[in-house]
Amino acid sequence: MDRRTIKTRQMLQDALLSLLREQPFEDIEIQAITDRADTARVTFYRHYGTKEELLADVLETIYQEMQALMQVVSVEQLMDLRQPPPSLILFEFLEKDRTLFKKLFTGSTSAFIQRRFQNYIVEQVMLTFRDAPQYADLPIGLIANNLAACMFGNIMWWLSEDVPYPGSYMARMSLWTAMIGMMTLIGRVDILTTPPADAWRVPL
Repeated sequence: MDRRTIKTRQMLQDALLSLLREQPFEDIEIQAITDRADTARVTFYRHYGTKEELLADVLETIYQEMQALMQVVSVEQLMDLRQPPPSLILFEFLEKDRTLFKKLFTGSTSAFIQRRFQNYIVEQVMLTFRDAPQYADLPIGLIANNLAACMFGNIMWWLSEDVPYPGSYMARMSLWTAMIGMMTLIGRVDILTTPPADAWRVPL
């Protein structure tokens, strides 16, 4: 795409993001998007057929931003629960714009968005375990989906209920509860390096 096209698409994406902080996606009209972007409806339709297509572009940009921040860790790092959890970056990313992500995760398109985010987490966990043997008879895919389900379930609760816990606490607890539960199931808690006994307490 040429610079003009990129600039116009960015303006439309920024306009939609701005409106999403104020109202649910289903209530946003294309005219409101073009008004906020200070452009014409005809310009919108040169780039997108529907507002859902624009939303998909917005989400892809968000995913790319997250992917640039996330780092694949080793299994050993994941098992050392004293270390900052890999998901800390994700929670901090969401925490910077809780209003926006609450709207995205609870609106009419939330099912699509939730599935895409959860799949992203699964992909990251699978990268961690790609060179690791299976733990007992538990498939790596099951480990990845279990961690992702636990983490994303907590993200949804944290955002939708406006839970005041900091992102750093949510990241730690999401990993700890998932890993300890999973390793207990297969009798391998011994491979975890656990945090101090009182580390689970909510910070004041």
